[in-house]
Amino acid sequence: MKKIILIGLIILFQISCKFNKNEVLANKTFKITGTVENLKDSLSIILSRIDSRNFYGKKIDSTISKNGSFELQVNTVDPSEYLIMIIDYKNHIGKRLNLWLENKNITINGNYDNFAKSNIHGSELSRISIAFNDIGEKFTNKMKNGEIDYAEYQQEKRKECIDFLFQNSNNLVSLNQILEYRDILTKDSLQLYYNKLDDNLKNSKNGIALKNIFEIEKIKIGEQFIDIEAKDLDGNNVKLSDFKGKVIVLDFWAYWCHYCHEQNQEEFPKLKEKYKNEDFIIVSYSVDVDKKDWEKSSKADNIDWVNISNLAGKSDKVAIQYGVKGYPTSFIIGKDGKVLKKMNGYIYDALENELDKIFEIK
Repeated sequence: MKKIILIGLIILFQISCKFNKNEVLANKTFKITGTVENLKDSLSIILSRIDSRNFYGKKIDSTISKNGSFELQVNTVDPSEYLIMIIDYKNHIGKRLNLWLENKNITINGNYDNFAKSNIHGSELSRISIAFNDIGEKFTNKMKNGEIDYAEYQQEKRKECIDFLFQNSNNLVSLNQILEYRDILTKDSLQLYYNKLDDNLKNSKNGIALKNIFEIEKIKIGEQFIDIEAKDLDGNNVKLSDFKGKVIVLDFWAYWCHYCHEQNQEEFPKLKEKYKNEDFIIVSYSVDVDKKDWEKSSKADNIDWVNISNLAGKSDKVAIQYGVKGYPTSFIIGKDGKVLKKMNGYIYDALENELDKIFEIK
C-alpha cells in the first residue's frame, strides 16, 4: 500500500512540475536588447513577426531608441522568424534586421549604417539562418567579381546550400529552406532529410508538407487530373470530378495574394461571360486557413463561380498534388479530364488565348 501511495505521489509531483514549468513559460516575457552605434535618439523601433502575406509582418512590440540602444519585449512564442525595423520618419529611412526568436533573451550589437549585419546573441536559429544566407551572398560576390558565370553561380550555390541544409537539418530554419528545393531533390533525398527530423518537426506544418511532397502522387501535364473534394462557402461538398465533360480552369489563390485579386476581378468575369455558351467552368481553390479571410476576399472580388477550399494553407495536400509553389497558379483541364496546361502567375489574356484555341475561336 505504501509503495502504491509513493508511486502516486511521484507521478503527481512530475505532473505538477511539468504543469508549473509550462505555466511559467506561458506567462514569461523575453527581452531583445539592442546596442547600435550611430543610432540617434527617438527613432521608432518596431518588432514584427514575418508574414508572407504582409511585407511588414504582424507588429508585436515597439519602442523608441535612447542613448544608442533599445529594448523590446515578446511573450512566449513558437520559434519563428521576426523582423526589427528602425524607422527614421523625418528622413524617410528604414533599417531592417531579420532574426529568429526562441523564447530566450536576445542581445543585438551592431551599427546603424549596416544594421542588417548586426551580431545576434542568444538565438541558434538566427545563427543558422545567417550562415545559410551567407552562402548566397558569397556566390553573388563571386559572380559580381567575374569569378563565375550565372550558370556556375546557380549550380555551385545550389550544391553548397543543399549540403548545408543536410548538415544542419534538425531545425526550423533548414526545414523551411529545404522546401524551396523540393522540385530539385529526388523523393529519396527528401525522405532522407525528413528522417533526420525529430518528432516535433515531423509533426509541424512544414514537416507534414515535406512528407506529403515525397509521398503524394502529383499531376502530370497530359495525364488525367487528380480529383479534388472540398467545401464551398455554404459548406456544400464539391468535387472537381463533378465537372468532368467541361473545360475547367482550376485556379489556386489566397486572400493575401495581390495578383490573385487582379485575376479574380479582371480576367475571370471576362472568361465567364465569353464562354458562357461553351462547356466551360471556373473552379477557384483557396489555400487560405481562415474562413473569414476567404469569405471576405471572395465577396470583395465578386466571385460568382465555383469557389472551394479545405482551409489547409499552402501545405494543403491538394496544392502539393498539383505542384503549386506560387500564386495564382491556374490549370486548364480538357473535357476528357486531361490536364492540358499549367500557368504560373497572372498574365492578362494568357488563359483566354489558350481557351480560344480549345474552343476554336478566332
